[in-house]
Amino acid sequence: MTDSVLDRVTTALACAALDPDLRGVLLFDLRPDLAAPLGKHLAHALGSERTTHLGSGAREDTLWSRPTPRAGSGITISPGPLVDPPDGPPPVVVVGDLARLGLAERRAAITLLDGDVAHLERDGLSLIWTPRSRWLAGCARADVGRVSPHLLDRFPIRIDASELTAETLEAAGPRLAQPSGPPAEVPSDVIGDVMALTGRSSPGMRRELALLRLARALATLAGRPTTTMGDVDAAASLIGLSAGLDHLSDADQPPPERPGDVLGPPAADAEPVTREVNEPDGPEPTGPGTFALAAPFTPYPEDEAEVGREPGTLRPSPSHKALPALNGGRPIGVRPADRVDDIAVVATFLEAARHQTRRCPRHFTAGHATHVRAADLRSYRRGGRPNKLLALVLDHTCHDRWDWTRPLAPYLQWAYSGRAAVCVVEVGAQDTACEARAQRFVAAGLLDPRVLQALDRPRGRCTPLAHGLDLVASLLRDRLHRGRLPSEDVLLVVVTDGRGNVPLAASRLGALPEFAGGEGFQDSLHVARAIRALGHVETVVVDPGPRHNARLTVQLSEALGARLLSDREAP
Repeated sequence: MTDSVLDRVTTALACAALDPDLRGVLLFDLRPDLAAPLGKHLAHALGSERTTHLGSGAREDTLWSRPTPRAGSGITISPGPLVDPPDGPPPVVVVGDLARLGLAERRAAITLLDGDVAHLERDGLSLIWTPRSRWLAGCARADVGRVSPHLLDRFPIRIDASELTAETLEAAGPRLAQPSGPPAEVPSDVIGDVMALTGRSSPGMRRELALLRLARALATLAGRPTTTMGDVDAAASLIGLSAGLDHLSDADQPPPERPGDVLGPPAADAEPVTREVNEPDGPEPTGPGTFALAAPFTPYPEDEAEVGREPGTLRPSPSHKALPALNGGRPIGVRPADRVDDIAVVATFLEAARHQTRRCPRHFTAGHATHVRAADLRSYRRGGRPNKLLALVLDHTCHDRWDWTRPLAPYLQWAYSGRAAVCVVEVGAQDTACEARAQRFVAAGLLDPRVLQALDRPRGRCTPLAHGLDLVASLLRDRLHRGRLPSEDVLLVVVTDGRGNVPLAASRLGALPEFAGGEGFQDSLHVARAIRALGHVETVVVDPGPRHNARLTVQLSEALGARLLSDREAP
């Protein structure tokens, strides 16, 4: 089976090297350490020695341009790694994990994998080129829901590489097949048959185009002058459509070009397609393109995958404020400085270095200082932080025989629709590192898998409620007092029965007291009053329902200045 996987992968790479319209290859469940050697094999087939590896930390500045030092002439700006050279073989871009690509890399992939022309205007560069670079990407099938469908659509070749091993790849030392003749033609009746197989005439035919182009590449590699339905079947088998071609429907995708625009218009006197679609057409293909899968596999798992990505993953969130200086998010680029509290030192030096020869001909003599002017100063362009925060305090010891997702649903929906950051504080969860302490984590959004895990955690024995509220108070104090969040967008939801039985001092020491009495609850009230004193925080306490000592949640909600919501009042 492993040999068959290797054959499919190498044939897919050979097709990508042959046809620029097949320049995106996606390998499902590929081991991350195999992406680089496969990229080298693809580059070798293209006659190229240039490979670029993308991860999640690149910025626009580093993708499209880069400074190049030159002796005696300072530093010049040259095209970046994603700009194709004007002549010579195309480069290869290797992506180890497509689901982890950053925003800049995702946008670059959309631009280069789907465009006939790329145009670059930045840093004094003015370039126009036809994208020819090949992209080889790996992605776990379980992570497909985290990838934008627009990005997945740009990879016409999909292969299951889950059983490919380093040992097999190293032992085989694969050499990619080379064409033995001119590109095969695609008759109009083959195009019509593929359209008939899908049973659709509406626009949006990326998958049909990918299948036809892949069939044409297989026919060319086999030395046949004309593409047949046998080649189409082989192409379907290669990418995992051996069970039929009904998986090609992508009506939800934007309409691309018509097949005739790419593969040539049908003959004017072509007869309508009336033959059965299962009728053999031409000789059975031999050589590259004969494959079989032992297990069911679909090359389009995004059709059924649960969405695990934030909306609008190809552009910055409109609800994220791009704050200046140190109150902003992580750096995503640089810009001319308009303030001096967030200077990008390296970018400033590089900008100044470009002008040293003009400013001072003696610059490159030993010990000569660098001339930096105000116009050279650069500051960081920072990504915005979420301007909404949902803080959840989950008391697992009260989560017994009732469904707390029902009263929490409107608040979770608020966090999802507003793309709010989510802070979860777990009180009294089972199997914690220290049962005397609460646990806290901050997620970028509601789709973080840790949030769902926290909602399903089983109950423990102790209730360090005071410590849980103290963790929330420290977070809110940090966020609000430093001006990182607008006050009207902070929502605190506390789900508890109020029976905190661990004093705050004991939680900080990490040791349970022999006897606590009501000290734990009194500490909870004290911390709750401190949270109320912060101001500008909308607070809700969710009461699990009738029980002994129900007055505790009433006192806690009063101390917090919160609205008390009984489970029976939930929508």
